[in-house]
Amino acid sequence: MNELSELPSHETSPSPKPRISVVIPTYNRSGFLRATLESLVAQSLPPDEFEVIVSDDGSSDDSADVVKSFTERLRIKYHFQEDLGFRAGAARNAGARMAEAPILAFLDTGARPGAAFLRWHLRAHDEAGPQGRAVIGWMHGYPSMFNDEADSRTMEGLSEALDRLAPEDVVARFHDEPLFRDPRYAELEKLDFDLSRRSFPEELFWTANCSVRAADFRSVGGFDEGYRSWGMEDVDLGFRLARKGLEFHFCPDAWVVESQHERDETGNFNNLIDNAVTFMVKYKFCVTALEMFWLTMSNPQSKLGAAEAANQIVVRWARATRGVDVAEEIEQAFAAIPPGSRVAVFGCGAVIPTAVTVKVLADFDPEVVEKLRAEGHPDVRNNVGIHLALRNRAVDFVIITSRLRGLWDQFGRHIQVEADRIGTRTLQLFPVQDRPDVE
Repeated sequence: MNELSELPSHETSPSPKPRISVVIPTYNRSGFLRATLESLVAQSLPPDEFEVIVSDDGSSDDSADVVKSFTERLRIKYHFQEDLGFRAGAARNAGARMAEAPILAFLDTGARPGAAFLRWHLRAHDEAGPQGRAVIGWMHGYPSMFNDEADSRTMEGLSEALDRLAPEDVVARFHDEPLFRDPRYAELEKLDFDLSRRSFPEELFWTANCSVRAADFRSVGGFDEGYRSWGMEDVDLGFRLARKGLEFHFCPDAWVVESQHERDETGNFNNLIDNAVTFMVKYKFCVTALEMFWLTMSNPQSKLGAAEAANQIVVRWARATRGVDVAEEIEQAFAAIPPGSRVAVFGCGAVIPTAVTVKVLADFDPEVVEKLRAEGHPDVRNNVGIHLALRNRAVDFVIITSRLRGLWDQFGRHIQVEADRIGTRTLQLFPVQDRPDVE
């Protein structure tokens, strides 16, 4: 079923290596696929400078024939994988493996990119430093569960306009409509559209419109194919790209208009919650931002940006308490614990008493965690204590130190629930009334 990848492109002479490869996963949406390919035909970038790879997740419609109909107008390849359920990550990875260009761009089936879409993505990467970039652009008209503007997630008249007008004319017509705005608009506006000001920029890295160097994509392993339902595989990829040191960059001119089609928002949200747990467990030793993401995604009332706001509270408190040493109070707490007990310490601080043996160490300050790891505590976790990815009753005692007192008003209830889950008894080393707010 991969025969289209062997068909000649429309050029009659050997073509230079493409500058950018566009990977489009698809499943039984041949009409939307045709519209996306038509928009790529209309790109201002010369057709021999880019290639398109359609990676089919097991369609039973005429998607293959649609791709074949574009072989004279696009450098296009086709990959088919058996329908074994939702495998968008595997489809994207398969498409990326077929890519020849040094830059990979990812689109959803149905997205209508503007005519300069590929030029702008290329420019964003050309202007990047040696560490590379992860680039995102607008997704106009995306009917997201995170869009607060109206109960309806689709826009009246948008589908009809997309059928009749060029993407640029659609943007001009609907530009001021609240529901037409990318659901990330408010979050980006807070940052003056500068993703470097965000502590967790990868939360906004969505594969409906993004690009990355192929070498960076491959170096972090591509998409995790373990996500077998909607949501999180793009944020997971973004997380690994961020850990690699890539800058996250917003390019407003590299925009697309999303097609309007039915989405199972309830099912998608439930899948997102399940996948957020998978994400949290997978990176259990990493950063507090993941805890905040898991916490807010677990709440159906949470809005996009809630995780960022929560993590900023933790970041500010970490700076305020960086020099706070709780070794003495930990040592005193151990005096009340039977020898040989399994102990977890939340808010352990940078100094661990040599006289105590701890099974689990956790602290919310990444600098503290880095110091402890360098000193021979490789398993210390950069966690507040809301989710430590441990089994029930993993320890006998949980010690909650006074380093957490300034986070208690915001997160104390959740920390206590986690302490009760993983431990038999909890020792909280500060009084309830001693809980100042973070300024």
